[in-house]
Amino acid sequence: MHRGQIWATAEQLDYLIDLVAQVPSLRVVNANGDTLVTPREEQVVALVAEGLSNREVARELGLSEHTVKKYLFRIFDKLGISTRVELVLYAVNHGDHRAAEWLPGGSA
Repeated sequence: MHRGQIWATAEQLDYLIDLVAQVPSLRVVNANGDTLVTPREEQVVALVAEGLSNREVARELGLSEHTVKKYLFRIFDKLGISTRVELVLYAVNHGDHRAAEWLPGGSA
């Protein structure tokens, strides 16, 4: 924990995974309900929250892995976070659930 790592029990991780698996898409908002990221960044957040790797996110959205990484860095900067775990926790705690706006497999 001295390096900023997050420690969780298997039970806590199972709970988080179950919770995240129920979220088809997220709109990241602040306390006033204002959207903090672009629609494309929202898609990246939602797919990361679903447990997809950068490669899988890229495939789903028809992007390069490099572009997905750039989106993630921009999202991290906007939200003041630095890891995927923090992003998932942020999305779960601040996300506004809504229907997905893309089809699996990179079809749009």
